[in-house]
Amino acid sequence: MLHIDEQFIVDNFDSALANGSIRAYYQPVIRTLTEKICSVEALARWHDPVMGLLSPFLFINVLEKYRLIHKLDLYILENICITYSDMREKGLPLHPFSINLSRLDFDEIDMLKAISDILRKYNVPSKAIHIEITESVMLDNTAYFRRIFDSFHDAGFAIFMDDFGSGYSSLNVLKDYSFDVLKIDMRFLSDIGSRSKKILASVVNMAKAIGIHTLAEGVETKEQKTFLRNIGCEMLQGYYYAKPMDGSLYIQYLSETGFKVEDPDEHHYWNEVGQINFLSPDPLNENDFIEAENGDYGFVRENSAPLALIEQTGPTVELLYRNQAYETNLQKIGFPSSDALVKTINETKAAYYPNMDEQIQSSIKTGNVIKEDHFINGIYFTYFTKCIAQTDKKFMLAVSIQTYGSDVEMTSNEMFDTYSRALIDTFDHITIMDPAKNRVIARVYSKLAFSSDYSSLPLTESVIKFAEEEVHPDDKDKYYSFIDPSTLRERMAEARRRFLHETMRIKCADNDFKMKELRITKVYIGNGLNEDGEQYMLTMQGVAE
Repeated sequence: MLHIDEQFIVDNFDSALANGSIRAYYQPVIRTLTEKICSVEALARWHDPVMGLLSPFLFINVLEKYRLIHKLDLYILENICITYSDMREKGLPLHPFSINLSRLDFDEIDMLKAISDILRKYNVPSKAIHIEITESVMLDNTAYFRRIFDSFHDAGFAIFMDDFGSGYSSLNVLKDYSFDVLKIDMRFLSDIGSRSKKILASVVNMAKAIGIHTLAEGVETKEQKTFLRNIGCEMLQGYYYAKPMDGSLYIQYLSETGFKVEDPDEHHYWNEVGQINFLSPDPLNENDFIEAENGDYGFVRENSAPLALIEQTGPTVELLYRNQAYETNLQKIGFPSSDALVKTINETKAAYYPNMDEQIQSSIKTGNVIKEDHFINGIYFTYFTKCIAQTDKKFMLAVSIQTYGSDVEMTSNEMFDTYSRALIDTFDHITIMDPAKNRVIARVYSKLAFSSDYSSLPLTESVIKFAEEEVHPDDKDKYYSFIDPSTLRERMAEARRRFLHETMRIKCADNDFKMKELRITKVYIGNGLNEDGEQYMLTMQGVAE
Protein backbone atom coordinates (compact mmCIF):
# COMPACT_ATOMS: atom_id res chain seq x y z
CA MET A 1 0.00 0.00 0.00
CA LEU A 2 2.85 2.34 0.86
CA HIS A 3 4.41 1.70 -2.58
CA ILE A 4 1.12 2.57 -4.26
CA ASP A 5 0.78 5.72 -2.18
CA GLU A 6 4.32 6.75 -3.02
CA GLN A 7 3.80 6.17 -6.72
CA PHE A 8 0.52 8.09 -6.64
CA ILE A 9 2.30 11.05 -5.10
CA VAL A 10 5.16 10.98 -7.59
CA ASP A 11 2.85 10.53 -10.59
CA ASN A 12 0.42 13.29 -9.56
CA PHE A 13 2.75 15.82 -7.98
CA ASP A 14 3.36 18.03 -11.02
CA SER A 15 -0.33 18.12 -11.98
CA ALA A 16 -1.25 18.93 -8.36
CA LEU A 17 1.04 21.95 -8.50
CA ALA A 18 -0.41 22.99 -11.86
CA ASN A 19 -4.08 22.71 -10.92
CA GLY A 20 -3.75 24.15 -7.41
CA SER A 21 -4.48 20.94 -5.49
CA ILE A 22 -1.39 21.81 -3.48
CA ARG A 23 -1.41 25.26 -1.92
CA ALA A 24 -0.13 27.19 1.07
CA TYR A 25 -2.11 27.34 4.28
CA TYR A 26 -1.29 30.04 6.82
CA GLN A 27 -1.18 29.92 10.61
CA PRO A 28 -0.59 33.23 12.40
CA VAL A 29 2.11 33.81 15.03
CA ILE A 30 1.07 36.05 17.93
CA ARG A 31 3.31 38.42 19.89
CA THR A 32 2.76 37.36 23.50
CA LEU A 33 2.92 40.82 25.07
CA THR A 34 0.63 42.58 22.60
CA GLU A 35 -1.48 39.73 21.18
CA LYS A 36 -0.87 41.15 17.72
CA ILE A 37 0.02 39.06 14.68
CA CYS A 38 3.77 39.43 14.16
CA SER A 39 4.24 36.82 11.40
CA VAL A 40 2.61 33.76 9.84
CA GLU A 41 3.89 30.29 8.93
CA ALA A 42 3.11 28.86 5.50
CA LEU A 43 2.27 25.15 5.50
CA ALA A 44 1.82 22.91 2.45
CA ARG A 45 -1.60 21.21 2.06
CA TRP A 46 -2.57 18.74 -0.70
CA HIS A 47 -6.30 18.33 -1.40
CA ASP A 48 -6.59 15.66 -4.07
CA PRO A 49 -10.03 15.55 -5.82
CA VAL A 50 -10.06 11.73 -5.59
CA MET A 51 -7.94 10.77 -2.56
CA GLY A 52 -8.98 13.72 -0.43
CA LEU A 53 -6.63 15.42 2.03
CA LEU A 54 -3.16 13.83 1.94
CA SER A 55 -1.10 13.89 5.09
CA PRO A 56 1.92 16.22 4.87
CA PHE A 57 3.93 13.59 6.71
CA LEU A 58 3.27 11.21 3.80
CA PHE A 59 3.83 13.39 0.77
CA ILE A 60 6.71 15.44 2.17
CA ASN A 61 8.66 12.31 3.01
CA VAL A 62 7.99 10.89 -0.45
CA LEU A 63 9.01 14.13 -2.18
CA GLU A 64 12.23 14.16 -0.18
CA LYS A 65 12.87 10.52 -1.09
CA TYR A 66 12.48 11.25 -4.80
CA ARG A 67 14.33 14.60 -4.54
CA LEU A 68 11.33 16.67 -5.55
CA ILE A 69 10.97 18.62 -2.32
CA HIS A 70 12.68 21.76 -3.66
CA LYS A 71 9.91 22.12 -6.23
CA LEU A 72 7.30 22.05 -3.46
CA ASP A 73 9.15 24.57 -1.29
CA LEU A 74 9.62 27.05 -4.12
CA TYR A 75 5.97 26.60 -5.13
CA ILE A 76 4.88 27.43 -1.54
CA LEU A 77 7.14 30.49 -1.68
CA GLU A 78 5.32 31.62 -4.84
CA ASN A 79 2.02 31.14 -2.97
CA ILE A 80 3.37 33.34 -0.19
CA CYS A 81 4.40 36.05 -2.64
CA ILE A 82 0.95 35.99 -4.30
CA THR A 83 -0.76 36.33 -0.91
CA TYR A 84 1.66 39.07 0.15
CA SER A 85 0.97 40.97 -3.09
CA ASP A 86 -2.79 40.52 -2.62
CA MET A 87 -2.56 41.92 0.92
CA ARG A 88 -0.50 44.84 -0.35
CA GLU A 89 -3.03 45.64 -3.10
CA LYS A 90 -5.93 45.50 -0.62
CA GLY A 91 -4.14 47.86 1.74
CA LEU A 92 -3.94 45.29 4.51
CA PRO A 93 -1.09 45.58 7.03
CA LEU A 94 1.89 43.49 5.96
CA HIS A 95 3.92 41.11 8.08
CA PRO A 96 6.64 38.47 7.52
CA PHE A 97 5.89 34.94 6.33
CA SER A 98 7.97 31.90 7.29
CA ILE A 99 8.64 28.94 5.04
CA ASN A 100 10.09 25.52 5.86
CA LEU A 101 13.07 24.33 3.86
CA SER A 102 14.32 20.77 3.56
CA ARG A 103 17.88 19.59 3.86
CA LEU A 104 17.67 18.29 0.30
CA ASP A 105 16.75 21.71 -1.08
CA PHE A 106 20.35 22.76 -0.69
CA ASP A 107 21.64 19.67 -2.50
CA GLU A 108 19.46 20.12 -5.59
CA ILE A 109 19.75 23.81 -6.42
CA ASP A 110 21.23 27.13 -5.33
CA MET A 111 18.37 27.79 -2.92
CA LEU A 112 19.33 31.35 -2.05
CA LYS A 113 19.39 32.35 -5.72
CA ALA A 114 16.10 30.57 -6.45
CA ILE A 115 14.36 32.24 -3.50
CA SER A 116 15.81 35.66 -4.34
CA ASP A 117 14.66 35.35 -7.97
CA ILE A 118 11.07 34.62 -6.90
CA LEU A 119 11.03 37.50 -4.41
CA ARG A 120 12.35 39.83 -7.10
CA LYS A 121 9.65 38.68 -9.49
CA TYR A 122 6.89 39.67 -7.02
CA ASN A 123 8.73 42.66 -5.49
CA VAL A 124 8.73 41.11 -2.02
CA PRO A 125 11.58 42.15 0.34
CA SER A 126 13.80 39.50 1.93
CA LYS A 127 12.91 40.76 5.40
CA ALA A 128 9.35 39.60 4.69
CA ILE A 129 10.52 35.97 4.54
CA HIS A 130 11.71 33.89 7.49
CA ILE A 131 13.51 30.62 6.77
CA GLU A 132 12.61 27.69 9.06
CA ILE A 133 15.12 24.86 9.30
CA THR A 134 14.77 21.64 11.30
CA GLU A 135 17.79 20.44 13.22
CA SER A 136 18.06 17.31 11.01
CA VAL A 137 19.26 19.57 8.19
CA MET A 138 22.49 20.23 10.08
CA LEU A 139 23.45 16.87 11.52
CA ASP A 140 26.64 16.79 9.48
CA ASN A 141 28.77 19.04 7.30
CA THR A 142 28.62 21.90 9.79
CA ALA A 143 30.96 24.21 7.91
CA TYR A 144 28.94 23.83 4.70
CA PHE A 145 25.60 24.72 6.26
CA ARG A 146 27.10 27.48 8.35
CA ARG A 147 28.26 29.15 5.12
CA ILE A 148 24.77 28.73 3.65
CA PHE A 149 23.10 30.25 6.71
CA ASP A 150 25.56 33.12 6.77
CA SER A 151 24.71 33.88 3.14
CA PHE A 152 20.98 33.91 3.95
CA HIS A 153 21.61 36.23 6.89
CA ASP A 154 23.71 38.52 4.72
CA ALA A 155 20.84 38.66 2.21
CA GLY A 156 18.45 39.87 4.92
CA PHE A 157 16.62 36.66 5.86
CA ALA A 158 15.91 35.63 9.45
CA ILE A 159 16.54 31.97 10.26
CA PHE A 160 14.39 29.97 12.67
CA MET A 161 15.35 26.65 14.21
CA ASP A 162 12.17 24.60 13.86
CA ASP A 163 10.85 21.81 16.11
CA PHE A 164 13.32 22.36 18.95
CA GLY A 165 12.98 19.51 21.41
CA SER A 166 11.82 16.90 18.92
CA GLY A 167 15.33 15.61 18.12
CA TYR A 168 18.36 14.43 20.00
CA SER A 169 21.05 16.87 18.91
CA SER A 170 19.39 20.25 19.48
CA LEU A 171 21.99 21.60 21.90
CA ASN A 172 24.87 20.82 19.54
CA VAL A 173 23.03 22.61 16.75
CA LEU A 174 22.53 25.70 18.94
CA LYS A 175 26.24 25.68 19.70
CA ASP A 176 27.30 25.47 16.07
CA TYR A 177 24.82 27.78 14.31
CA SER A 178 23.46 31.28 14.69
CA PHE A 179 19.66 31.36 14.78
CA ASP A 180 17.34 34.31 15.18
CA VAL A 181 14.42 32.39 16.66
CA LEU A 182 14.05 29.09 18.50
CA LYS A 183 10.73 27.37 17.76
CA ILE A 184 9.82 25.22 20.75
CA ASP A 185 7.71 22.20 19.86
CA MET A 186 5.00 21.87 22.53
CA ARG A 187 4.19 18.39 21.25
CA PHE A 188 7.25 16.87 22.88
CA LEU A 189 5.65 17.67 26.23
CA SER A 190 2.58 15.55 26.77
CA ASP A 191 1.23 17.79 29.52
CA ILE A 192 1.84 21.16 31.15
CA GLY A 193 2.63 19.79 34.60
CA SER A 194 5.40 20.85 36.95
CA ARG A 195 8.10 18.84 35.20
CA SER A 196 7.15 20.20 31.78
CA LYS A 197 7.04 23.75 33.08
CA LYS A 198 10.55 23.47 34.47
CA ILE A 199 11.85 22.18 31.15
CA LEU A 200 10.16 24.97 29.18
CA ALA A 201 11.33 27.64 31.63
CA SER A 202 14.89 26.37 31.36
CA VAL A 203 14.74 26.40 27.54
CA VAL A 204 13.45 29.99 27.44
CA ASN A 205 16.04 31.05 30.03
CA MET A 206 18.83 29.44 27.99
CA ALA A 207 17.63 31.06 24.75
CA LYS A 208 17.61 34.51 26.39
CA ALA A 209 21.15 33.95 27.63
CA ILE A 210 22.50 33.27 24.12
CA GLY A 211 20.45 36.01 22.45
CA ILE A 212 17.89 33.88 20.60
CA HIS A 213 14.21 34.81 20.50
CA THR A 214 11.59 32.22 21.41
CA LEU A 215 8.41 31.01 19.71
CA ALA A 216 6.25 28.16 21.04
CA GLU A 217 4.30 26.23 18.42
CA GLY A 218 1.42 23.87 19.13
CA VAL A 219 -0.18 26.10 21.79
CA GLU A 220 -3.72 24.84 22.33
CA THR A 221 -4.98 26.04 25.74
CA LYS A 222 -5.25 29.22 27.76
CA GLU A 223 -3.21 27.60 30.50
CA GLN A 224 -0.32 27.03 28.09
CA LYS A 225 -0.59 30.58 26.77
CA THR A 226 -0.56 32.10 30.28
CA PHE A 227 2.39 30.05 31.42
CA LEU A 228 4.45 30.79 28.31
CA ARG A 229 3.73 34.49 28.68
CA ASN A 230 4.80 34.43 32.33
CA ILE A 231 8.17 32.83 31.59
CA GLY A 232 8.92 35.34 28.83
CA CYS A 233 8.31 33.28 25.66
CA GLU A 234 7.95 36.03 23.06
CA MET A 235 5.72 34.48 20.38
CA LEU A 236 2.98 31.84 20.27
CA GLN A 237 1.47 29.76 17.48
CA GLY A 238 -1.23 27.12 17.59
CA TYR A 239 -4.88 26.15 17.52
CA TYR A 240 -5.57 28.33 20.58
CA TYR A 241 -5.39 31.31 18.24
CA ALA A 242 -6.17 29.89 14.79
CA LYS A 243 -5.99 26.80 12.62
CA PRO A 244 -4.06 26.96 9.33
CA MET A 245 -6.18 28.48 6.54
CA ASP A 246 -5.75 29.08 2.82
CA GLY A 247 -4.83 32.46 1.37
CA SER A 248 -8.36 33.76 0.75
CA LEU A 249 -9.55 32.71 4.21
CA TYR A 250 -6.47 34.22 5.81
CA ILE A 251 -7.08 37.57 4.13
CA GLN A 252 -10.68 37.37 5.32
CA TYR A 253 -9.38 36.50 8.80
CA LEU A 254 -7.19 39.61 8.81
CA SER A 255 -10.10 41.76 7.68
CA GLU A 256 -12.78 40.43 10.02
CA THR A 257 -11.17 39.27 13.28
CA GLY A 258 -10.14 41.50 16.12
CA PHE A 259 -6.47 40.63 15.75
CA LYS A 260 -4.24 43.54 14.79
CA VAL A 261 -1.03 43.19 12.85
CA GLU A 262 2.25 44.39 14.29
CA ASP A 263 3.93 47.30 12.52
CA PRO A 264 6.89 45.70 10.67
CA ASP A 265 8.95 48.83 11.34
CA GLU A 266 8.76 47.94 15.04
CA HIS A 267 10.28 44.49 14.59
CA HIS A 268 13.63 45.62 15.98
CA TYR A 269 11.86 47.30 18.91
CA TRP A 270 10.12 44.08 19.92
CA ASN A 271 13.31 42.09 19.47
CA GLU A 272 15.00 44.34 22.01
CA VAL A 273 12.06 44.00 24.40
CA GLY A 274 12.25 40.24 23.98
CA GLN A 275 15.79 40.13 25.37
CA ILE A 276 14.59 40.92 28.89
CA ASN A 277 14.79 37.75 30.95
CA PHE A 278 11.67 37.36 33.06
CA LEU A 279 13.33 34.57 35.05
CA SER A 280 16.52 36.36 36.03
CA PRO A 281 17.09 37.23 39.70
CA ASP A 282 18.13 40.68 38.48
CA PRO A 283 16.41 41.22 35.11
CA LEU A 284 17.27 44.92 34.76
CA ASN A 285 21.00 44.39 35.19
CA GLU A 286 21.91 41.12 33.56
CA ASN A 287 20.86 38.79 30.77
CA ASP A 288 23.11 35.92 31.75
CA PHE A 289 21.86 32.41 32.38
CA ILE A 290 21.92 32.12 36.17
CA GLU A 291 21.00 29.00 38.06
CA ALA A 292 18.98 29.63 41.20
CA GLU A 293 20.05 27.96 44.44
CA ASN A 294 17.18 25.49 44.18
CA GLY A 295 18.28 24.47 40.67
CA ASP A 296 15.12 25.80 39.00
CA TYR A 297 16.91 28.54 37.07
CA GLY A 298 14.69 31.25 38.44
CA PHE A 299 11.55 29.31 37.55
CA VAL A 300 9.93 29.41 41.01
CA ARG A 301 7.66 32.39 40.51
CA GLU A 302 7.27 33.37 44.14
CA ASN A 303 11.06 33.87 44.32
CA SER A 304 11.36 35.87 41.11
CA ALA A 305 12.44 39.49 41.20
CA PRO A 306 9.53 41.96 40.91
CA LEU A 307 9.28 42.90 37.23
CA ALA A 308 6.92 44.84 34.99
CA LEU A 309 7.11 46.12 31.42
CA ILE A 310 5.59 49.55 30.90
CA GLU A 311 5.26 51.16 27.48
CA GLN A 312 5.10 54.96 27.27
CA THR A 313 3.59 56.62 24.21
CA GLY A 314 3.52 60.39 24.66
CA PRO A 315 2.04 61.11 28.10
CA THR A 316 0.23 57.74 28.24
CA VAL A 317 1.61 54.54 29.74
CA GLU A 318 0.40 50.97 29.22
CA LEU A 319 1.26 47.98 31.35
CA LEU A 320 2.19 45.03 29.13
CA TYR A 321 3.52 42.60 31.71
CA ARG A 322 3.92 42.21 35.45
CA ASN A 323 4.74 39.22 37.62
CA GLN A 324 3.20 38.34 40.95
CA ALA A 325 6.17 39.66 42.93
CA TYR A 326 5.69 43.12 41.37
CA GLU A 327 1.96 43.03 42.09
CA THR A 328 2.57 42.07 45.72
CA ASN A 329 5.01 44.93 46.28
CA LEU A 330 2.60 47.46 44.78
CA GLN A 331 -0.09 46.31 47.19
CA LYS A 332 2.29 47.01 50.07
CA ILE A 333 2.42 50.71 49.13
CA GLY A 334 -1.35 51.04 48.86
CA PHE A 335 -2.32 50.11 45.30
CA PRO A 336 -4.85 47.29 44.93
CA SER A 337 -3.23 46.32 41.63
CA SER A 338 -0.71 47.45 39.03
CA ASP A 339 -3.67 48.42 36.81
CA ALA A 340 -4.69 50.92 39.49
CA LEU A 341 -1.20 52.44 39.41
CA VAL A 342 -1.26 52.79 35.62
CA LYS A 343 -4.74 54.35 35.75
CA THR A 344 -3.54 56.87 38.34
CA ILE A 345 -0.47 57.79 36.29
CA ASN A 346 -2.45 58.20 33.07
CA GLU A 347 -4.91 60.49 34.82
CA THR A 348 -1.92 62.38 36.32
CA LYS A 349 -3.75 62.89 39.60
CA ALA A 350 -1.02 61.45 41.76
CA ALA A 351 1.01 64.04 43.61
CA TYR A 352 4.11 61.90 43.30
CA TYR A 353 3.70 61.58 39.51
CA PRO A 354 6.32 64.26 38.63
CA ASN A 355 8.89 62.37 40.71
CA MET A 356 8.15 59.13 38.89
CA ASP A 357 8.06 60.91 35.52
CA GLU A 358 11.44 62.50 36.14
CA GLN A 359 12.89 59.08 36.93
CA ILE A 360 11.40 57.59 33.76
CA GLN A 361 12.76 60.46 31.65
CA SER A 362 16.24 59.86 33.12
CA SER A 363 15.94 56.18 32.16
CA ILE A 364 14.98 57.08 28.59
CA LYS A 365 17.75 59.65 28.24
CA THR A 366 20.58 57.54 29.66
CA GLY A 367 19.54 53.94 28.93
CA ASN A 368 20.86 53.08 32.38
CA VAL A 369 19.17 51.51 35.37
CA ILE A 370 17.88 54.44 37.45
CA LYS A 371 17.35 53.72 41.13
CA GLU A 372 15.45 56.18 43.31
CA ASP A 373 13.89 56.04 46.75
CA HIS A 374 10.27 57.10 47.26
CA PHE A 375 7.88 57.46 50.17
CA ILE A 376 4.15 56.85 49.62
CA ASN A 377 1.45 55.99 52.17
CA GLY A 378 4.05 55.85 54.90
CA ILE A 379 5.99 53.15 53.03
CA TYR A 380 9.60 53.63 52.05
CA PHE A 381 10.55 51.84 48.84
CA THR A 382 13.06 51.86 46.00
CA TYR A 383 11.95 51.99 42.37
CA PHE A 384 14.18 50.77 39.53
CA THR A 385 13.60 51.74 35.89
CA LYS A 386 15.46 51.00 32.67
CA CYS A 387 14.57 51.86 29.07
CA ILE A 388 15.12 48.64 27.13
CA ALA A 389 13.75 49.61 23.69
CA GLN A 390 12.44 52.63 21.84
CA THR A 391 11.09 53.93 18.56
CA ASP A 392 10.63 57.54 17.56
CA LYS A 393 7.16 57.40 19.13
CA LYS A 394 7.32 55.15 22.18
CA PHE A 395 9.55 53.67 24.84
CA MET A 396 9.55 50.35 26.68
CA LEU A 397 10.66 50.40 30.31
CA ALA A 398 11.50 47.45 32.50
CA VAL A 399 10.71 48.37 36.09
CA SER A 400 11.16 46.75 39.47
CA ILE A 401 10.25 47.71 43.00
CA GLN A 402 11.71 46.90 46.38
CA THR A 403 9.80 47.57 49.58
CA TYR A 404 11.32 47.07 52.99
CA GLY A 405 10.45 44.97 55.99
CA SER A 406 9.64 46.32 59.44
CA ASP A 407 13.25 46.32 60.67
CA VAL A 408 14.41 48.34 57.68
CA GLU A 409 11.39 50.65 57.96
CA MET A 410 12.27 51.40 61.56
CA THR A 411 15.87 52.16 60.62
CA SER A 412 14.73 54.31 57.70
CA ASN A 413 12.29 56.27 59.87
CA GLU A 414 15.06 56.93 62.39
CA MET A 415 17.29 58.15 59.57
CA PHE A 416 14.53 60.41 58.26
CA ASP A 417 14.12 61.93 61.72
CA THR A 418 17.86 62.49 62.10
CA TYR A 419 18.44 63.98 58.68
CA SER A 420 15.31 66.11 58.61
CA ARG A 421 16.82 68.04 61.50
CA ALA A 422 19.80 68.71 59.27
CA LEU A 423 17.52 70.92 57.16
CA ILE A 424 17.70 73.50 59.93
CA ASP A 425 21.45 73.64 59.64
CA THR A 426 21.35 73.76 55.84
CA PHE A 427 18.75 76.47 55.16
CA ASP A 428 18.23 79.93 56.59
CA HIS A 429 14.49 79.82 56.00
CA ILE A 430 11.83 77.18 55.18
CA THR A 431 8.21 77.92 54.26
CA ILE A 432 5.55 75.52 52.96
CA MET A 433 2.92 76.97 50.62
CA ASP A 434 -0.10 75.75 48.66
CA PRO A 435 -0.70 77.90 45.54
CA ALA A 436 -3.85 75.96 44.58
CA LYS A 437 -5.50 77.08 47.83
CA ASN A 438 -3.73 80.45 47.96
CA ARG A 439 -2.32 79.90 51.40
CA VAL A 440 0.91 79.67 53.33
CA ILE A 441 0.80 76.36 55.15
CA ALA A 442 3.52 77.14 57.66
CA ARG A 443 6.77 78.89 58.27
CA VAL A 444 8.68 75.79 59.31
CA TYR A 445 11.87 77.51 60.34
CA SER A 446 13.67 80.83 59.90
CA LYS A 447 16.90 82.29 61.23
CA LEU A 448 16.29 85.51 59.26
CA ALA A 449 14.76 88.26 61.37
CA PHE A 450 11.97 89.30 59.02
CA SER A 451 9.68 92.16 59.91
CA SER A 452 6.57 89.98 59.91
CA ASP A 453 5.56 86.31 59.98
CA TYR A 454 3.72 86.58 56.61
CA SER A 455 2.28 83.08 57.04
CA SER A 456 -0.98 84.44 58.43
CA LEU A 457 -1.81 86.15 55.10
CA PRO A 458 -3.17 84.61 51.89
CA LEU A 459 -0.27 83.55 49.71
CA THR A 460 -0.73 86.24 47.05
CA GLU A 461 -0.79 88.99 49.73
CA SER A 462 2.18 87.55 51.58
CA VAL A 463 4.21 87.59 48.34
CA ILE A 464 3.51 91.29 47.80
CA LYS A 465 4.14 92.24 51.44
CA PHE A 466 7.35 90.20 51.64
CA ALA A 467 8.68 91.79 48.44
CA GLU A 468 7.97 95.28 49.71
CA GLU A 469 9.60 94.73 53.10
CA GLU A 470 12.33 92.10 52.66
CA VAL A 471 13.56 92.09 49.03
CA HIS A 472 16.08 94.53 47.59
CA PRO A 473 14.25 97.11 45.43
CA ASP A 474 16.22 96.14 42.31
CA ASP A 475 15.25 92.46 42.76
CA LYS A 476 11.51 92.86 43.39
CA ASP A 477 10.43 92.10 39.83
CA LYS A 478 12.66 89.05 39.82
CA TYR A 479 11.07 87.90 43.08
CA TYR A 480 7.49 88.41 41.79
CA SER A 481 8.27 86.38 38.65
CA PHE A 482 9.98 83.64 40.65
CA ILE A 483 7.27 83.19 43.29
CA ASP A 484 4.18 83.96 41.13
CA PRO A 485 1.66 81.42 42.51
CA SER A 486 -0.54 81.56 39.40
CA THR A 487 2.19 80.14 37.12
CA LEU A 488 4.23 78.10 39.58
CA ARG A 489 2.84 74.70 38.68
CA GLU A 490 3.17 75.27 34.92
CA ARG A 491 6.74 76.54 35.27
CA MET A 492 7.65 73.52 37.35
CA ALA A 493 6.19 71.20 34.71
CA GLU A 494 8.03 72.97 31.89
CA ALA A 495 11.31 72.72 33.80
CA ARG A 496 10.76 68.93 34.09
CA ARG A 497 12.47 68.81 37.45
CA ARG A 498 11.47 69.01 41.09
CA PHE A 499 12.66 72.51 41.85
CA LEU A 500 13.13 76.07 40.57
CA HIS A 501 15.88 78.32 41.85
CA GLU A 502 16.94 81.95 41.63
CA THR A 503 19.41 84.22 43.46
CA MET A 504 18.51 87.64 44.81
CA ARG A 505 19.22 89.99 47.70
CA ILE A 506 17.19 89.47 50.88
CA LYS A 507 17.19 91.64 54.03
CA CYS A 508 18.92 89.99 56.99
CA ALA A 509 19.00 90.61 60.74
CA ASP A 510 21.34 93.62 60.49
CA ASN A 511 19.00 95.23 57.91
CA ASP A 512 21.66 94.64 55.30
CA PHE A 513 20.76 92.91 52.03
CA LYS A 514 22.66 89.70 51.35
CA MET A 515 22.63 87.40 48.36
CA LYS A 516 20.50 84.29 48.92
CA GLU A 517 19.60 81.31 46.75
CA LEU A 518 15.83 80.84 46.76
CA ARG A 519 14.63 77.39 45.81
CA ILE A 520 11.07 76.18 45.35
CA THR A 521 10.73 72.41 45.61
CA LYS A 522 7.61 70.35 45.08
CA VAL A 523 6.75 68.32 48.17
CA TYR A 524 4.01 65.83 48.89
CA ILE A 525 1.95 65.84 52.04
CA GLY A 526 -0.54 63.16 53.07
CA ASN A 527 -0.91 59.89 51.21
CA GLY A 528 0.38 61.29 47.92
CA LEU A 529 -2.42 59.71 45.89
CA ASN A 530 -4.16 62.92 44.81
CA GLU A 531 -3.47 66.52 43.91
CA ASP A 532 -4.42 67.78 47.36
CA GLY A 533 -1.11 66.42 48.60
CA GLU A 534 0.90 68.67 46.22
CA GLN A 535 2.56 71.60 47.96
CA TYR A 536 5.73 73.63 47.59
CA MET A 537 8.64 74.29 49.91
CA LEU A 538 10.39 77.66 49.67
CA THR A 539 13.92 77.61 51.07
CA MET A 540 16.54 80.34 51.36
CA GLN A 541 20.23 79.71 51.69
CA GLY A 542 23.25 82.04 51.73
CA VAL A 543 25.58 82.07 48.72
CA ALA A 544 29.03 83.52 48.21
CA GLU A 545 28.91 87.02 46.69
